[in-house]
Amino acid sequence: MADDRYLARRPFLKLAGGVLAGGAFAAGGWIVLNRSRNLYQVRREATLMETSVSVNVLSDDEGAAREAIRLAFRRMASTVDVLSRFDPHSAVSHLNRMRSLANPPTALRTVMERALSISEHTEGDFDVTVAPVLDYYLGLSRPVVLNPAELQAVARREPLVGYKSISLDRGSIKLLRPGMAITLDGIAKGFVVDQGIAALRAAGIEYALVDAGGDLHAIAGADPSRFWNVGIVDPIHTDRVAAVVRLRNAALSTSGNYEVFFSADKRLFHIVNPHTGYSPDRYSSVTVMAEETVETDAMSVAAFSMALPRLKETMAARRDEWLAFSWDGASRWRSKGLPLVSGEAAVA
Repeated sequence: MADDRYLARRPFLKLAGGVLAGGAFAAGGWIVLNRSRNLYQVRREATLMETSVSVNVLSDDEGAAREAIRLAFRRMASTVDVLSRFDPHSAVSHLNRMRSLANPPTALRTVMERALSISEHTEGDFDVTVAPVLDYYLGLSRPVVLNPAELQAVARREPLVGYKSISLDRGSIKLLRPGMAITLDGIAKGFVVDQGIAALRAAGIEYALVDAGGDLHAIAGADPSRFWNVGIVDPIHTDRVAAVVRLRNAALSTSGNYEVFFSADKRLFHIVNPHTGYSPDRYSSVTVMAEETVETDAMSVAAFSMALPRLKETMAARRDEWLAFSWDGASRWRSKGLPLVSGEAAVA
C-alpha cells in the first residue's frame, strides 16, 4: 500500500493526438492555449490530497470548458473531504479513531467495497489495513536503518494488518481488532480522479485529461484518431521518459520506488507488502491501464508484491494492461495489449 502524502507516480503528459500547438495565456491558476481558430485547451492546476491535480479540457467553447473544470474540482474536493485520513474531521479519520462508523458516506462505502474486492482478488496484496505499519515507518528518522527494537515494533504491528478483519454491512463499517486503522492512499486518489472525469462528462466535455500526481484518466470522444500520449518515467534515470503509451477513454497509474524511500538503499519505501510488513523488492515501477482510475491506482500498488507470473495472471483475469520494470531497471515486461507508442519491453 502507498502513502498518499508521498506519491511516486509521475507519468509525463507528452501531447494530445491530432491537436496543433498555439498561443497561451495564464491567470489565477488557469492556462488557456488557443490551439486553432475555434479550439481551446483550458487547464487548471490546484492542490488536492496534498498532491498537484491538473484538469485539461479541449473545447471550442472556452467558457464552457472553464465551468466544467470548476465543477470537476468541486466534485473532487468534496470527495477528498470524505476520504482523507489526514483531515481529522473526515469520515475515514472518525473510523480510525472509533473503529466503527455508522451510516458511512456513499463515497467511503463505494471505495471500501472496491478495496475489499481488490484485496480478495489479489489475495491480500492490496490491503487498506496496512496503515499501522506504514505510519510507524513514517515516524522514524531518515534514513531508516531498522535495528532489532524497530524490527520487533514492526512485528507487533503486523497482526493489525488484515482486510478480513473489516466488517462492512449496509449500515456500518467496523475495524474488528483494537489498534487497527485504514489508509485509502492507494485507492482513494484514483476514485477522486474518476469523480472529476464523471463531472466533466456530465458537463458535456468530450476531450479531457485529469492527472492527480500520476493517476490519470483521459477521455477522447468517439473518434479513434484522437488520443493522449503519456510518458512513463524511467525509475532508474528519473529525468528520462522510458516509454510512451497511448491513452484514450481509459485510466493509467504508475507506482514506483524512485521518489519516496525511507532507507538509503531504497529497500524500504512508501509501498509495503501487507504479508510481510516490509517493502517488496521485485520491481522499481509498475504501470497499470484499465477503464477506471480506482482500479489502476490499487492494482499498481498490489502488483509490487506479486511475482511476475502471478502479476501476469492476475492482470489478465481483470483485463488490465500493464508495464513493469525490474528492481535494477535492467528488464522490462508488459502485457501484449498495452498500447506502447515508444520504448522497449518484453511481452510477458
